[in-house]
Amino acid sequence: MAVADTLAADDTIAAIASATGAGGVGVIRVSGPRAIEVVAATLGRQTLPEREVVVGRARDAGGARIDQVIAFAMRAPRSFTGEDVAELHGHGGAANLAALLDAVLSRGARLAAPGEFTRRAFTSGKLDLTQVEALPLVIEAGSERALRVAQAQLDGALGAHLAELHGRALAVLAELEATIDFPEEELGPSGPAWIAAELTALATACEQLARSFRAGRALGGGLVVALVGPVNAGKSSLVNALLGQERVLVAATPGTTRDVVEARAIWDGVPVTLVDTAGERADPAGLDDVERRGIALGRERATAADVVVVVNDDEAGWDDGARFGDRAVVVHSKADLRSTRVGALPTSATTGVGLDQLRAEVLRRAGLADAEGAVDQVLVTARQHELVGRAAAAALAALAGLAAARPAELVAIDARDVVTALAALLGREVDEALLDTIFARFCLGK
Repeated sequence: MAVADTLAADDTIAAIASATGAGGVGVIRVSGPRAIEVVAATLGRQTLPEREVVVGRARDAGGARIDQVIAFAMRAPRSFTGEDVAELHGHGGAANLAALLDAVLSRGARLAAPGEFTRRAFTSGKLDLTQVEALPLVIEAGSERALRVAQAQLDGALGAHLAELHGRALAVLAELEATIDFPEEELGPSGPAWIAAELTALATACEQLARSFRAGRALGGGLVVALVGPVNAGKSSLVNALLGQERVLVAATPGTTRDVVEARAIWDGVPVTLVDTAGERADPAGLDDVERRGIALGRERATAADVVVVVNDDEAGWDDGARFGDRAVVVHSKADLRSTRVGALPTSATTGVGLDQLRAEVLRRAGLADAEGAVDQVLVTARQHELVGRAAAAALAALAGLAAARPAELVAIDARDVVTALAALLGREVDEALLDTIFARFCLGK
């Protein structure tokens, strides 16, 4: 049974909408047809004026005083959920907020399910699904740049762009279906050239959006950058230099790093986790078990990393990083001591040569080298990426069908897939099971 089947839309729901640890202020949010009545009763009042702050004493079901609070009401549809909403703001702290919540529940509200407030906002048309998916990113943003991307999506920038593409796809589908309904007629005044141009534009726009996902994922979850290379190549020194502090032990003895060491930084507004891996040896036969396991773990982390910095010092052969594909940034370390190879980025942990260039190249490989202001149209979830890819593929298939003079019915099938994928991105054609999955990520008060 879908979660939605157990949630009655006419219930009045309540939850703690703020952090439950120690704090100056805590919030109880209530939404639904009896929200204002329930909160007013908690204060011993008949009702609450709309959008006016009321100071009062909240009491439990037996009339015992709980806390001095402020309360206010927002009547439908001018609220986050589109329903009547009322809030109690009391002193923070888990015990106090639990008592305030119990007082509200005892007067007829029920405890909200995770994400139920946001789900009601979506159902009432206050948010599209791209805005819903942006909410957790706003809350969890680990950098200013990530926050700007999340806020742009919450403001509806991505949704507006997708809605525009959806409208264009609908127009193409309508033109195609007109020829199916009226086969004796030629394509309308727009003509096949217009349809081909629109399908091309739709495919291009969707492919561009799909490429943005790498950057959106990095901004949301941060970049993982693994440094790999032979023992004593300077990986740990490079990590310390990039951080501007000693985070990893460095010694002249080869193999100082025997385990994976992680350190975090912010580069150009992007959270970055640097992973220093155990150095590889030309002759691994004499390795002890600890170093062997450390090398294996480092390889695993490099395989999963967003970007891999391949560190060479010319002492143990040359590693071109080809096995990592376009994730590899090849550097020649200790540039203050030797000339560097063509095609490798020269770096020096001692003098700082190449460090800024290395940071910039890592961000570029992750798709984050675009202008700072380009935050409006970035995909941030795997669901969005999959659907945009599906829309692009369907647009290209329709375009190929049109070029091959296939029957309009067949071309329309692919065009309809474009419309369906773009509608699903906005939440216009999604099933309840998918919504259950999306909203399950939210906390109770959101």
